[in-house]
Order: sequence, then structure tokens, then C-alpha cells
Amino acid sequence: MKTENSPTPLMAQYASIKSKYKNEVLFFRLGDFYEMFNKDAVEVSRLLNLTLTHRGDSPMCGIPYHAAKVYIARLLRLGKKIVICEQVGEVAHGKGLTERKVVEIITPGTAVEAEYLDGSVDNYAASLSVSHGKAGFAFIDVTTSSFSATSWPASQMAEHFPKELSRSSPRELLLPESLKSSSVVREALSAFPSLSLSYYPDWHFNANTAYKKLTAQFKTANLAPFGLSEDSAEVAPAGFLLDYLEKTTNTAVPHVDGIRVYRDTEYVVIDDSSMRNLEVTANLRDGSSQYSLLECVNYTKTAMGNRMLRSWLLYPLTELKKISARQEHVSLFTGDRKLLGDIRSRLEPILDIERLAGRIAMDRAHPKDLQALCTSLEGWKDAREILQERDFSLVDFSCAERIIKIIKDAINDDPPTTLTEGKIIKSGWSEELDHWRSVHDNFDKILSRYEEEERRNTGIANLKIKYTNAFGYFIEVSKGKLSAVPPHFIMRRALVNGDRYTTEKLQELEHELTESDTKVLELERDLFIKIRSSLHEYVPYLMQLAGEIAYTDASASFAHAAVLHAWTKPEIEDGCAFEIEQGRHPVVEAHMGAGEFVPNDLTIGDDGSPSFALITGPNMAGKSTFLRQNALIALLAQTGSFVPAKKAKLGIVDRIFCRVGATDNLARGESTFLVEMTETANILRSATKKSLVIMDEVGRGTSTEDGLSIAQAVSEYLLDNIGCKTLFATHYHELTRMEHPSVKMLCMDVSEENGTVVFLRKVKEGAAENSYGIHVARLAGVPQSVIDRASVILAHIQNLAANKPVLDSVPDVRTSSEAPGLFSDEEIVLDEILSADTDNMTPLAALQAVARWKKSLSGR
Repeated sequence: MKTENSPTPLMAQYASIKSKYKNEVLFFRLGDFYEMFNKDAVEVSRLLNLTLTHRGDSPMCGIPYHAAKVYIARLLRLGKKIVICEQVGEVAHGKGLTERKVVEIITPGTAVEAEYLDGSVDNYAASLSVSHGKAGFAFIDVTTSSFSATSWPASQMAEHFPKELSRSSPRELLLPESLKSSSVVREALSAFPSLSLSYYPDWHFNANTAYKKLTAQFKTANLAPFGLSEDSAEVAPAGFLLDYLEKTTNTAVPHVDGIRVYRDTEYVVIDDSSMRNLEVTANLRDGSSQYSLLECVNYTKTAMGNRMLRSWLLYPLTELKKISARQEHVSLFTGDRKLLGDIRSRLEPILDIERLAGRIAMDRAHPKDLQALCTSLEGWKDAREILQERDFSLVDFSCAERIIKIIKDAINDDPPTTLTEGKIIKSGWSEELDHWRSVHDNFDKILSRYEEEERRNTGIANLKIKYTNAFGYFIEVSKGKLSAVPPHFIMRRALVNGDRYTTEKLQELEHELTESDTKVLELERDLFIKIRSSLHEYVPYLMQLAGEIAYTDASASFAHAAVLHAWTKPEIEDGCAFEIEQGRHPVVEAHMGAGEFVPNDLTIGDDGSPSFALITGPNMAGKSTFLRQNALIALLAQTGSFVPAKKAKLGIVDRIFCRVGATDNLARGESTFLVEMTETANILRSATKKSLVIMDEVGRGTSTEDGLSIAQAVSEYLLDNIGCKTLFATHYHELTRMEHPSVKMLCMDVSEENGTVVFLRKVKEGAAENSYGIHVARLAGVPQSVIDRASVILAHIQNLAANKPVLDSVPDVRTSSEAPGLFSDEEIVLDEILSADTDNMTPLAALQAVARWKKSLSGR
């Protein structure tokens, strides 16, 4: 018995369905609208600025079903998951309840429709799990079949997890519930507030189940071809990702036929902080690609090329052979401007073949998608003709020719995007479809022919076929001709002036006409599905072809950037060289007038050359720009790009660290200085001799004495313990008294005449004599009385410092009973032991490591 507070049948139906999808937004179909209720309605109305109404006591908001994709796309960008619930039964008009069921689940990492995707970036869903002391991380873009995984020691989670999140930039992340309590994971996730995050019971990440899932998906007896075993940490998250994709999209993903397992040694390691500080793909101001390195080199013409170029910047190479191969293709275009222009113009009309193929594989492609594929393949055919004589490895085009022929023969030139509107299949493709179209389109002519036939057979000259809504089609015979009516005429109705008849043939024709609309739509839909299914076998080929197009586009983009900005091809070697002649900052130069940027040279790290450049100079003189430009030149060189310099000779680096500037992290209770020291600690613990380190104003966030002490200790550690290529900018002029064979003193040139200071932006050898902070304060508009007082105080401090230097002679830490250095030997050795990759360590390397640890500890 229904009480006052009991829900209506409709709301009970809604509550029943919603109970299964508590964390998703439920789009509940009511007539021509998708309605949301209760918490969903309140949240969505706020996010999408919709009017919030009520149905009974329940908050409600709705959107028109025909405009749903626009709203779904906005919610996906905000990290929401959407469940589509449709009316599947007969619509109840006033009686009973219409049956409804969930037909689709759309999440940020599993969206397939073009309207929900950004063509310029991969749309990854990612997963992380930890087992037996190893962390496995996998990520997949179901629209392109790009599937990758890596692993690292669980003790190094703080270093690797943020880095991998930054590189892959997933839209959705799946984690085991056991990681909810991990402070390291929470800290890493805090930098990605828009990431859609879901936790699942740990049993979902079962390695045995995942292994079987992956082997079944890839149709292999084992995972050895992909560099994986049953014990590999990558297996559990990768297998769970596949299972999640299939259940969420409610379809198989046959185009996912392999996984790429990679290690840090394959690519330059750039931690999350350094990637942000260098503004590789996004600027620090608003997170967009404007004023980033990506903006300076991205002149791609296709979505596929855009994604590949972005990936090249995020994963710079460390293998000389691969770098040289990319350089050669870029050089091919820079050396032939006509070829470059021709290729770029031919690439422009090519659409996203990679994602089109993905939708075909998942049976999500609509008729317009197939036409887009056909047009794109024809466009690539034109482009590849001018590349065939060049050093480009091109796949055979015969399969593409067959695909083009199928689509051209079968699909109309301008088809609809749905399968319910008709006008999909060309005439001549199906005799049955042509027949039903003829019935529908030419029924008047068919009737006229039949009418003429009956006139001849009966001799009734005024016999007519007519139509009324009540009787449909009938033959009318006047009173004077009733005697000539043949036996096969069937009486329908007698009238004063004549009689109405029908025949079996007329009934057949009328039935065909009534059926023709439905038949045409059904046949067109079935024929299209059959055509789309026939293209499944070509999906792996199309993915390969898409990769070929993307590589060409990305190479041409690098070449166009090199020509446009007057960049040069760097000489890459396996040594330690770092020689830059007239280097420039690519982003700063791109946003200045022609010729305004002041280039600078740098030589460090080569045989006999110092590896550590200590850079002093005033604020606003260009120190930070100089630091970053050299890091970006190294990064660009190892992507295969040309670099902004007159000449460059560079040894391959394994890691790039960029510690420049810091901000408070109030959410985590971290001050500017703590953030700075955390980044510094990561560099000192992770850098190797082949790394490139740039550090700006280390120690500035604390007292002068503490800051100076830390800055010198860090410098000494980099010089004595690591020996990597380092650019170290500081305002602590006392550091210039350091004496070390690997230190080179550089400073920013300043012109000072008659009290006027001009920053020349030029780097020269030597140490700066003044920081010119008061001059910068004057430029910033600080009141003159403050400037004058600051000048008096500065003169006083300088007199005191001249009589009592801050740094005169510093005892060695091992012979002093003073406070210990930044890290104790025990800490350093312990950290190195915990971070050692024993699975990939050779016996010789292990013995060397033990000897090094013993020597370090015995030196106490």
C-alpha cells in the first residue's frame, strides 16, 4: 500500500537504477529529455549552470536528448562519469511504466566519440598497483590502441609516480583501495585535480587473472614477446585496465593487440617538477600550451601528428641511433623547402585515421566516419607519391586502395551521422535495396503502369486507380463499364456512379509501398554494418598507416620550426660534450621582435672542460632564461629536433633536472623553502654523471647563513660525488671563492655609467660584482625614500663584510665536529641500496656498487 512518503513508480525505478551507479551521473531518459535527480541534479546544475527544479521533493534538472553530447563532453572534461539510461520498452501513455535500462557508460578515459575527445592529446585511462615490492603502471588510449606499461621499485614511488602521471597525463586513474592510505600517492595526485579517480578492491588487481586476460587479448601463449612474465609488476594494472575497458564500453577492443613495456633507460628522465619548470607542454601561468616549448615546435597538420610530436617532447630519446634517424628525416625536409611545403599542404585535409580505425574496430564508426577515412586515405596517397623516392619507409598502399574502393562504391558522398536517416548506401550496391527504393521513390509511375495494364486487359478506358485515407488504393469503374469488370477484381464498395475494386496485385503494391520506408532504413542499416564489419581486418593496417602519417607530420613540423626560427642541426654523441654557440631560448625568442634576443655561448663537460658553471649576476639580467634555454636545447636535441643555436655539439644526457623557483604548497603544509629542498634532495639522490642539472638560487628561502651554507654544500656534492653537467645560478657571491678544477665562473654582463645601469643579457666569464637589487627595486616603482635608505644600509653591510668575510676558509666535513652535511653517508648509501634495480643489475655492476658503498662508509 502506497503511503504519502513512498516514491512514485517512476522515482522507484530511478532509485533502483541509480543504486548500481552511485559514483556516476545518471542521465535518465524521460521523453525528449535526460533528467537528473537529487545529488546528481544539484551537482550538474552547478557545474553546467542549469536551472534546478523539483519533481515532488526531489531536486531535478534536465537537458534535451538531442543536445546531450555537448553537455556530456563538458562533464567529461570535469572528470565526471556518465551513465546513459534509455527508454527501451513501449512508451507508456498514461498507463503503466515505461521500461528503462542502462545502454552506455561514458568515462573520461573510455570515451570514443569524436565530440568527447581532444584530437591533439591522447585520451589515456591509467592504472597503478603495488605487489612484492614493485609498482606497476599501465595506461591505454582505447581510441588509438596505444597501450604502454612500466614499473619501478615501490620504495621509489615518490620519484616515479608523479613523473609517469605527468608524462602520460591520463584522464582517468584506477587504483586499488590499499593505496588510499598512501601519503605518497595522495601527494602525487594533488597536482592533478581534474583527474577522474576510482578505487577498486585489491582482488581486481589479481596477477594471474590479468595474465590470462592479456594473453587472450593478444592471442599469444605467453607475454614473453612483450617483455613480460607472470611475475612482472606491469601485468596486474594492464590486465585490469583491459577488463575495465570492455565492461565500461560494453564492447570488445580487438584493435588492442599488444603492449609496449618501457624502462627509464630508453628515455630522458624528467621529473614532474622539472617538466613544469621548463614549461615543455604547458606554461606555469594558466596551464595552456601558449608560451610553452610545444607551441614553438608544433606546426603539425593532423591530429595524429600533433599527438606524436607531443609524445616526442615528453619522451626524449637516449639512443643515438634513434635520435640520428629522426634528425635525418627532419634534415630531408629542411634541405628541400619545396618538398616541405608540398607535404604540409597535402597533410592538411587528412583526418584522424588512427581514431577512425579505432571506432571501426569497436563498431562505433558512423557513415560519415567511413567517408572521412576514404578522403584521408586519398589525401595520403597524394602525399606519399612525393615521398616514395625519399628515405621514408612506407607501407604498401594496396590495402588502402581496397578500402577506398569499398567505401567509394558503397557509401554516399555526403551520408548522415546516424543509421536511422537513410541515404547511406549508393545505388547499385544492393539489388534488394534498389528495388525498395524504387518502390518508395517511383510509386506513382508503378501505379500508372499498372493502371494502363488493367485498362488494356479489361478494355475499360476510363478505369482509374485512386486513393483515400479511409480505403487506401482502389480501382474505380463507372456504372456504364461494370459489365466489363473481370473476375479477379475484388469488390470494395458500391457507389451511385460506379464501384470500387481492388486486386491482389494492387494489394501487393500497396503493401510494398507501406513497407518500403521501413525496408529501406533496415536494409541500409544492415548493409552499412556489414560494410563496416568487412573493414575490421584492415584495422591493424590502418593503425600502421596512421603511425606513418603521424611520423611524417611530426618530422615536417620540426623542420618547419627549424626553418621558421633559423635553428641548426645539433651534433649528437655518446660523450659528455655540451658546446653551444649562440644559443637562444626558443619560447622567449619566439615572442620577441626579430633580432631582439641576445644569444649566448656555453661550453661545459667536454674533455678538459669544467662541468660546473657557477653563474652570478643581478635579477632581470637573464640568468634564469640562460639556464632554461640550455636545458631546452638538450631536450630538443634528444627528440631529434634542430635546436635554437648557431652550432651545437651535445653528449647524450640520461636525466634533466630543473630547480628554478618554487611556490608554497599550502594544501600539503609545505613552505617555499621545503618545496625547494625537496626538489634539491631529489636531484642529489637521482642525478648521475650523464645528467644535466640546472639550479637557480638554491637556499634563498631561509636565512642568509643557512642558505649560503646549503648552496655551497649542494655545489660541493654535485662536484665531488656526482660530477654531472651543472648550471648553478646564485646571488651568494661568496660562492665565487670556491676553488675546484671543474668549476667555471660565469656572470651576466652589465653596463654601468653615470649611475645608469643597463642589463646587456650577455654571459661572460668571471664573477658579478654587484646584484643591482636596488636598481631593480627602482625599476619596479619602490618609493625613492626607500631606495635611498636601502642604499645607505647596503653600503654599511658591505663595509662590515669587507672586514669579516662570510666565507673565508671552510673545514672539510670529515675533519670537523660541526653539524653534518645535507645528507649523511649512511642515508645516501641506504637510499642507493633501496633504489638499486637488482633485476637488471649485472654481477660486475653489483660488485662495483658494494665496493663503492664500503668505501663511502669506511671513510667516516
